[in-house]
Amino acid sequence: MGGYGSGWQRSKKTTVEDCLVLSIDTFVRRQALVPGAHTRGGWGWWREGERDPFASIGYEVDAADPAHAWLRLEYRVNSTPVDYRVQLATTRPTYGGQRWWFVCPLQRRDGALPRRVIKLYLPPGERYFGSRAGYGLTYTSCQESGQFRGLFRHLAAEMGTDENAVRAALSNGWRP
Repeated sequence: MGGYGSGWQRSKKTTVEDCLVLSIDTFVRRQALVPGAHTRGGWGWWREGERDPFASIGYEVDAADPAHAWLRLEYRVNSTPVDYRVQLATTRPTYGGQRWWFVCPLQRRDGALPRRVIKLYLPPGERYFGSRAGYGLTYTSCQESGQFRGLFRHLAAEMGTDENAVRAALSNGWRP
């Protein structure tokens, strides 16, 4: 029989770290999203040490009327042009001012109203940016959290104690 970790492994979900990310805060910080204005531009994503972006996007924002604001995205996926609009929404925080949101362009499976989100993600192999919940994305740290559970269980059985005691001992520097 195989050793530790040789058994069935659950399938991994796509993580947000695998995706291209658009953040509403980035649009505001770069003054691409200005209430009452119409702006356009583009930007890209770079890998460390590389001169050229590995992905780029064009955008147009119409925030002339914040109640009907939108963001147009233009980019290519596998040489196929993609061009669509994402609705924008605003809320008024209790501390004052105005907060901008993307309205997720993905159709919800439960038929509920579209989600208002701060970030949109483009997972590998997909055509459209959408919310984390819309794509069922997770974080790398969530997938790694149970990585050593079987080892803790095995060590606890050998030591005649419980998993939490083994976990605590290992975190305090004890080595088997």
